[in-house]
Amino acid sequence: MRKVSSKHIQWLEKELPILESEEIVTRDVARHIRSYYAEQTASGLHWAIIAFAVLGSLLIGSGIILLFAHNWDELGQSTRALLSFAPLIIGAFLSVMALMKNGGAAFRESAGIFHSIAIGSSIALIGQTYHLPSNTPGFLLTWALLVLPLTFLLSSTGVFLLYLTLICGWSGAAQSEYGQAIGFWLLMLPALGKTAAMIRVRRDAPDTLVSLTGLLLTAALSTGIVFERTVPGLWIMAYSALFSGAALWGLHSYGDKDGWKNPAKTFGIIGIGVLTYLFTWSDLWRDIGWHHIRSGWHHKTWGIWLDGGITFGLLLGWILAAVKSFRKDSIETITLALFPIIGTICFMLGSNIGNDANVISAVIFNGFMFFFGLMYIVLGCRNVRLRQLNGGMAVLSLLLVTRLFDQDFGFMARGIVFIVLGICFLLANLFMARRRKSKGETL
Repeated sequence: MRKVSSKHIQWLEKELPILESEEIVTRDVARHIRSYYAEQTASGLHWAIIAFAVLGSLLIGSGIILLFAHNWDELGQSTRALLSFAPLIIGAFLSVMALMKNGGAAFRESAGIFHSIAIGSSIALIGQTYHLPSNTPGFLLTWALLVLPLTFLLSSTGVFLLYLTLICGWSGAAQSEYGQAIGFWLLMLPALGKTAAMIRVRRDAPDTLVSLTGLLLTAALSTGIVFERTVPGLWIMAYSALFSGAALWGLHSYGDKDGWKNPAKTFGIIGIGVLTYLFTWSDLWRDIGWHHIRSGWHHKTWGIWLDGGITFGLLLGWILAAVKSFRKDSIETITLALFPIIGTICFMLGSNIGNDANVISAVIFNGFMFFFGLMYIVLGCRNVRLRQLNGGMAVLSLLLVTRLFDQDFGFMARGIVFIVLGICFLLANLFMARRRKSKGETL
């Protein structure tokens, strides 16, 4: 893989839109050029250097804060106030240097991380100096809003991930203290815009893939936190749409790539697998639906509209992703698209029929999980992909082992099943390794 400096890549990204506007190159040619430099070249700066630079900035920032803390009680109030702003001033200076000199990735990441931590430490130290009332949601929200501009100015992946962590933490703190955290969705809009811009410019770049992964994880965690859960079980529809929509969008945008090179598809498939396993238990389908609406401090009446709006938005996103992904019709696309439909049908059954439908829903998802695992085994063998094969076998093994321990099978039967599953894993991997070797591919 050729080594190309990040400065040259940045210059190319600025020039390509100009060449497109003057019709020197077409949009498809520009996209192929970006794809080539993202996939077939590597930055001259290794990721290990960036990681150590970020670690160094974290250690320096932590050391400065600890030095302040050691002598904090002996200092006057004015001195404390001045020292509280010292890390922030240093961080701002480093960020300006990174902008003016167009520093490399390591310098931008280090400056951004140090500056971001300095913002939080300065807020905390000022609050402690002047004995301001403790307010965890307010502290996290202020910190996140002050960090937000740095994500755009420095184009730092570390700062972007820190911002996502802060708004995720704020959603949990706000939900606990105020009883609701609907503002999380407003805080997510800048992150969505930045990620979309990164995907449009450099879809396959490592920083884009990391940012997309962080965004998806934050959406999954905070959706559960922000949900009022006034209508029990409505989360089934919301999460089914979220994971299915992510997987379908990954299929549409990144094609046949999987694993780290297609984080949306990987995230969606893992989420669908986890949910499917949970849905195979009949107890999950008890007491759900409109006949079991909750009320109280943590379950407000208007939560019906909030949860319904979130669910509707996620379902709309799933529909758009499904429409685009069906341009490439396949059994995988159909299966991933069917998941929210089956989840919605089972939710409706539980809402209208009651607890009598719990066994039906569990049986349906036991069948879906069996087909889900079998599908990826077949696809793995057909496409000669160990990841798909092992994933499908892991799903089937989990289902079989769970049902073995769920029923009154003896130790002999369980032991035989374990041995057979282990032999199947070894033989399948050996067979696939030989096929890949015969084709001259690496594992």
